[in-house]
Amino acid sequence: MPYITTAERIGREEGMLADAREMVLEALDIKFNKVPEDINDAIRRLNNRLMLKKLLRSAIQSKDIQGFRKTIQEFHAD
Repeated sequence: MPYITTAERIGREEGMLADAREMVLEALDIKFNKVPEDINDAIRRLNNRLMLKKLLRSAIQSKDIQGFRKTIQEFHAD
């Protein structure tokens, strides 16, 4: 197994986070046609892959953008 430097590891993690953010935003855009700026900003600030995974599931299951917004607010309340 090749040695991975700390910088490479961090770069990979950042890439995975960026991909996860884009998946959530893409799901919201497909489902609701437009992602409100406040939600876009909140998602772009997240640095937790598990939280982003939960938000992707919520984006898929939410009936409307307000329901999704409540999910983000619950995460910020924790």
